[in-house]
Amino acid sequence: MELTRELLFRQIWAEPIGAVAGRYGMTGNGLAKICDRLNIPRPSRSHWTRNPPSREPAPDLPPPPPGLSEVVAFGSRQTRQSPGLRTRLDAASRRKQIIAAARKIALEEGLSALTMRRLGQTIGISDTQVHNCFGGRIHLLVAMARQEIARQEAARVRHVARNADRRTIIMLSTIGYLHEAAEHGTLLQMLLRTPEVRDALREERKMAAKSARAPIIDRLTGSGAMDEASARASTTALTAVSLKAGGIVAARRAPFAMVEQLCLSIIMAGVASDERLADGAD
Repeated sequence: MELTRELLFRQIWAEPIGAVAGRYGMTGNGLAKICDRLNIPRPSRSHWTRNPPSREPAPDLPPPPPGLSEVVAFGSRQTRQSPGLRTRLDAASRRKQIIAAARKIALEEGLSALTMRRLGQTIGISDTQVHNCFGGRIHLLVAMARQEIARQEAARVRHVARNADRRTIIMLSTIGYLHEAAEHGTLLQMLLRTPEVRDALREERKMAAKSARAPIIDRLTGSGAMDEASARASTTALTAVSLKAGGIVAARRAPFAMVEQLCLSIIMAGVASDERLADGAD
């Protein structure tokens, strides 16, 4: 049985999807999955429970996914011209594919455009399959944030010279972080503005920061010239300066060169001050 996407689109907006599905010998859930796969918008579940004047209007019908035609064939699966879009992937590969697609949508259209249904339509799978990989939208956003944080940390480490002295390590680490924030930090800033994402990552980010500061604090307190509370306060303050500078360059709120110069000046002045105290200098 064949009909056009346009006709199916008009039918599911004219009456409940279960009634339409019954005419074609399938369930409403089965027809809903076909609509998602073919990029055919369908009414929300509450649409038919409302009074007609309050029902949402039908949107425009978007084009079909790449490789699929405008003809819907019930009883057989359409073959895509791009087989890779329908390749069965293992769970880890599918998660990577979903995150990559989500990253692109978020950067181009903003987080508000990022929904599980939209991801399924973009990749060519059902929104149920997207939910199978990520329990919900917040789970997906948290996974995206973790990936961006890992990306920034890897870039920072790459900039650090091996066997360099402490000052050089801190300088190169700061420069690497700022450059990565300027180039790829926009998405992380967007994600961290979502309260649920911040809450989900709060403890692990706190532990990661504590672990990163521990060797610095040990170095500052090793000579006995600086007490642990002062070393911890100084390290926390300098870290906050770097993070704030990263947020500014990611949001493009000031010229990169100016922010980098100011940030490095403050960081390196703080490092020099800490070293004088740690060495017992006047």
